Amino acid sequence: MSEKLTAAQLMASPFTTGALKVNFSQNRVVFHDCELVLQPKVLELLVLLCAAQGETLSKQVLVDSLWPDTVVGPDSLANTMARLRKALNDDAKNPTFIATVQRKGYRWLQEVECAEKPEAKPELKQEPKNKRPLTTYLILAASVVCVGLIWLFLIKPAPEPQPATFPFPDLKIQKLPEGGYEIEVGIEGELTQERKAAMLKELKRITGEEHSGMEFTVDPVDPSYAKCDPAKGNAANNPKCQKSRPPV
Repeated sequence: MSEKLTAAQLMASPFTTGALKVNFSQNRVVFHDCELVLQPKVLELLVLLCAAQGETLSKQVLVDSLWPDTVVGPDSLANTMARLRKALNDDAKNPTFIATVQRKGYRWLQEVECAEKPEAKPELKQEPKNKRPLTTYLILAASVVCVGLIWLFLIKPAPEPQPATFPFPDLKIQKLPEGGYEIEVGIEGELTQERKAAMLKELKRITGEEHSGMEFTVDPVDPSYAKCDPAKGNAANNPKCQKSRPPV
């Protein structure tokens, strides 16, 4: 396309790309006259790829755009991309819509047409400047200096937002071949019901399964694992310490 589009424009106005008709505000996607049901993150990923208009988007750019100020697991983007490709029946080896650029990211292959193109702003005719007395410019300069001093001494800049702290520093996620995940997570302190519910909710978000209906459960932990502390030198003598910890 000749006109540059942004993700904000595509979210505000319906657009077409290939055989797709997308209306982000109504969460509606039609593919070959069949309406698709896409999860919110999958639809956002589609808009981001289309807005790039053939340019390659790195994985980090996509992660930062889809999950701003949030730390997610390495499989979150891959899972979301797999859902989008499955909905579009797109083959990663012979793609029609999404091409994988090795060691760089992803690229959208179809042209994008916005239903409501941005209106061009009419050029304003410049009127001849009238000569003004020197006093006017002196008053204007004094006003600018006063505003600058007020901002410098009275208005304090807002503190920069601190990045979100990852709630599970000891986290291991393994996707199982038959479906589902095996997750190991370390938590300090007692695992109350409230902390358990919050942990399962956060793990769903990290794996990208918050809208999939997948159930996450917590397996009971063998008390003998509490004795597996390499710092205290008791891990080598406990045979159970040589096995993997029970999954979450």
